[in-house]
Amino acid sequence: MIDEFSGDNFDHGPHKFIGGAYVGAIMTNGRPIEFHPTPPGTPAWGLGWKQAVARHYNHTVVLTVHGSSHPTRANYLDLDPTYKDAWGLPLLRMTFDFPDNDIRMSSYVTEKAVAIGRAMGGKTVAGAPRQRPYTTMVYQTTHNTGGAVMGDDPKTSVVNRYLQSWDVPNVFVVGASAFAHNATYNPTDTVGALTYWALDAIKNQYLKSPGPMVRT
Repeated sequence: MIDEFSGDNFDHGPHKFIGGAYVGAIMTNGRPIEFHPTPPGTPAWGLGWKQAVARHYNHTVVLTVHGSSHPTRANYLDLDPTYKDAWGLPLLRMTFDFPDNDIRMSSYVTEKAVAIGRAMGGKTVAGAPRQRPYTTMVYQTTHNTGGAVMGDDPKTSVVNRYLQSWDVPNVFVVGASAFAHNATYNPTDTVGALTYWALDAIKNQYLKSPGPMVRT
């Protein structure tokens, strides 16, 4: 893992973006369905594609650039005006696309990864920074966060520091929905720590005296 381009580990001034990404040689074995790397210019199907997969299957290394995606007013959750669940209630609708900040950040760190690949002696080195529009047809990680943000002000957050709803004190929302955004790394460890924190508060505070645990 290379962390020099993650978070605030470098000078952002000249680059016109905030946040960052790590660069990692993350190889999850040669899974035959998911892992079939081919160089640029390879046909998308047919004999040429099969030959390229056979040639490069065990001769390719992947450098992953995994970055942050910051909140923006253009990305939000609301109630779908058309689709409903089995009880006739509106489904949750997600509106998302990469903001300019993310595009610039991805381009910058991907260039760094490409330079690393060339320094490693790769015969063919290709970078693929994030591009618009965002599509669910191509896997782009599933570490989605946000939606029930934690904070200290009921006007700007959904839950308090114990993941307790500001509006309904016997409702606790536990998970990555408490984070305003995903700060580069996978959120799993932080979700686990926050879960223990919330459960400790429920056991030792809320159950002894039900009600809001944070007063404003």
